[in-house]
Amino acid sequence: MRSIFHPATPEEAVKLRHEIDGSAYLAGGTEIMRLGSSIPSDYALIDVSKLPLSGIREDEGFVIVGALTTLEEIRNSELVPDFIREAAASDASLQLRNGATIGGNFALRRFDSYMLPSILASQADVTIMCSKGLKRKSAAEYFEKKECRALLLSFIIDKDRIGKFKRVARSSHAHSAVSGAVSNGYYAYAVSGSGIAYGDSKDVWEKIDFKDDLTGSAEYKRYLASVLL
Repeated sequence: MRSIFHPATPEEAVKLRHEIDGSAYLAGGTEIMRLGSSIPSDYALIDVSKLPLSGIREDEGFVIVGALTTLEEIRNSELVPDFIREAAASDASLQLRNGATIGGNFALRRFDSYMLPSILASQADVTIMCSKGLKRKSAAEYFEKKECRALLLSFIIDKDRIGKFKRVARSSHAHSAVSGAVSNGYYAYAVSGSGIAYGDSKDVWEKIDFKDDLTGSAEYKRYLASVLL
């Protein structure tokens, strides 16, 4: 049976994450319940779902999205830039959209993530709580630190950011074979079973090591990435 801890503050959550080997944050729980979850069954869970980290608000030209805000809340918010709303809506299951959080979807760094390309393309910032206290950094910098034990608190996005998001999958309910987004000349791609690439070149997808999986062959996914945006 898993051990589940219920911290009262973000600081307490981060302290537990550092003290407990083999632990993970629990937010919406959609990854933990997923067949073939990336979170080992013997990991202790640090339940942050009751912390006040949800909601969407505008502040001095930016949209602040709490890390526990669900994909459905993002899809329905007129404050969030349209291409990020489209990314949230690309999860075709209402049940999952009502459970999955933007923070969890981003922090998992999954190659078939719904939100990763649009967030990276938006060049958003994130606020995090780490062992040294509250910090603000770019979403890309946070993403690159694969073993980060910090707790995501919020995303800070230019409210006037304009972009485009696209995904290709076998069906609306299937995981993406390839998804991508572009905003202000900055591109991001996520390819199932293969990798994620982002930068200021449309051809940044060429950095990905394409591999065969259930969503398609490496050659097929390479072609999709080349024409997606």
